[in-house]
Formats: sequence, C-alpha cells, structure tokens
Amino acid sequence: MVQVCHPQWRGVRAATYAFRTPVFEAADLAVTGAEVARAARDAGVERLVIQGWPPGAATLARALKAAGVAVGAVSHASLAQHGTDAGEAERVAEVLDLAREGVIDRVGFVKHGLAEVFRHLGYDTHELLNRVPEVSSVVPDDLGPGRHVGVMLDPYWRKNVTTQVAAALLLGATAHLIRMPTVSWLPEERVIAHGELPAERFLPLLAGVELNLHVTLSECHPITPMESYLLGVPCLVSRTSVLFEDDPDLLELTSVAELDNPSRIAAAAERLIAHRDEAVRRARASLAALDRRAAQAWAAFVS
Repeated sequence: MVQVCHPQWRGVRAATYAFRTPVFEAADLAVTGAEVARAARDAGVERLVIQGWPPGAATLARALKAAGVAVGAVSHASLAQHGTDAGEAERVAEVLDLAREGVIDRVGFVKHGLAEVFRHLGYDTHELLNRVPEVSSVVPDDLGPGRHVGVMLDPYWRKNVTTQVAAALLLGATAHLIRMPTVSWLPEERVIAHGELPAERFLPLLAGVELNLHVTLSECHPITPMESYLLGVPCLVSRTSVLFEDDPDLLELTSVAELDNPSRIAAAAERLIAHRDEAVRRARASLAALDRRAAQAWAAFVS
C-alpha cells in the first residue's frame, strides 16, 4: 500500500501522512505517472491511493491500472467548494468517471454526507475520517509580550480570515496569519503574516499563541485544530465538521455558530481561553476516540 499527495497542499498532505501508510509526493503526475506506475509494479505495490487528486492524477491512475496496481482515490472537498473553488468539481467528476470506467475501484470522501450522496447516484463510495496527525514535541515560538492569536488559514472565501482577524483585534491580540487578506484597514502593527511554512516551522508557531481560530465557512475534516489541541493550545472552530461530535458539551465550548460575527467569535474565544485546560484535556480524549474510528474506516477502505 502506497499513497500519493501534492507537496504544497498542507491540509491534504498532513492528512495523508496521518494515515500512517507510505507516502510519496508529486506536484504534476502527468509528467511522472507512467514512471511511478512502473516503479510501483516492480516494487510489488498492490494498491496506490491518490489523496486530493493532484494535477495529472488521471494519467497515473490509468498507468497503474495497466500495470496491474489497484487504484483508490480520496476527496477532501465539500460540495460547498464545487462551483466556487477552481477545479474542485472537475476533480471529483474525473474521479467518478474513472470509477465508472473501472480504472479506480475505491472512492472515499472525508467530508461526511458526500459518500451517501454519491452512493445514492449509483457510485460505490466510502465514508472516511482523517486520522489524528502525529505531532512530535515542539518548542513553542516566543512571540513576545501581549496576547497572540493564530489565524493560520489562506485568505480565500471559505476560510473566513478577515472576520477572524477582526475577532482577534477585539480580543486585544496580535493576529498571526499565513498571508494578509487584501483589506486596507487592518492595522499592520497588530497583524503579522508569516507566509507558507514547512511543518517544522508551522507547528512551533501554532503552539506559540494563546488561542488558534479556525472558524471557517466550509470544511471537510480540519487538520489544524487537531494539531493545535495536540500541542496544548485551544482552537475555536465552526460547526462544519464532525470534530467533537461525540462530546456535545465540548463542542459547545470549542465552537461558535455565528461564523460571520466577529463579536460573537471573540466572546466564544474568551470563554474557551478561560476553560483552556478542560478543553485541551477533553479534546485530546475525543480525538483519541475519533482516531480509532478513522483507523477502522481506513482499514476497510484499503483492504
């Protein structure tokens, strides 16, 4: 069993490694697909799972099928992204077309509800969960005095970055971002953009803040909040995934319903900070239970 993922899709990449199955990374499989298929066949690989459907993935899938290697595909998108985020609907359509042709024999969806939809339409699809990532002990970044809040999300529509930065400002905090949104009124001295960081630099930053915000408008199964809690930092989330669904009181404490209201996000964040230790303890227990279910679903998918 081998997986492939795109090296620059941080969430998908982290989720891929969390399945604890060998991974190789490729940004354009149209160039290397035939070579990879031959190498997989020669190495005795029985199944290759393509995560997130990188460019050229169809070329690899066809080459693998011809080489006698079984092919699976996992989508990390939600239907809210189809028709709004470039390429998402096209990726899923390509996967489903290849499944109908018999090139792909397993199709998995991490966003709950999607596998059910496509089964209803006649496709053999599997519901998966992202496993909890393995997070090594890190030394948190020293960000200096004052309150610091992380908004470690790319500034495009469904990540809701500007709203969350506004909430961080209401908290009296310095907001730490990946990239600045194109908003002229944000006070530059209280908003720091760090750029895209490799995991060895991203995780210390995630651990160095008082709170992380992940109040997004659409998610499948977010990795960053899981990493945050594993690092001991509370993370306020939106109710758009299955995270903490097994603990309603924890979900109430760690999430906010009004996703476009900075004042409500800030108030929920203050409450979460006040119950930091309880939230981290219960979140880790919930994540351990989730990981057991995710491992079982993955085993059934690849068997």
